[in-house]
Amino acid sequence: MYTIEWESRLSVGIDKIDAQHRQWIEYFNRASRAVAAQQSREQVSKTLEFLLDYTEMHFSTEEKFMQDSRYPGYAEHRKKHDALRATLKNLVADYQDEGATQDLSEAIETLIGNWLVRHICDVDQKFGAYLAGNKAALSQ
Repeated sequence: MYTIEWESRLSVGIDKIDAQHRQWIEYFNRASRAVAAQQSREQVSKTLEFLLDYTEMHFSTEEKFMQDSRYPGYAEHRKKHDALRATLKNLVADYQDEGATQDLSEAIETLIGNWLVRHICDVDQKFGAYLAGNKAALSQ
């Protein structure tokens, strides 16, 4: 089973976003463990739904920072968020249709886990660097 551990290279230098990333990683790890262990249908559903809700809340926070700071990469960053939103919704639907299958476990681990680390290390790092130069947006 694949899990993600927080490490300094994942920091984007914005306390609120870093704290949310840490929490998001924990929810990802919980969802991964729940599906891999084929926990009760109710527990896995609750975990996946919570991951979906937390992802939406986190993306909304990031997108507000981007809009408030007039981040020039907002539209492209938002597209990446929208793609993951759709992927997560599809994974939840797959689980509701088929249960905790090996394919679902692998999809969560590879699709979401890899996306999360790559997104933070690349796309979010760029935004963090931009926002660090725009201190007015950090006062939120």
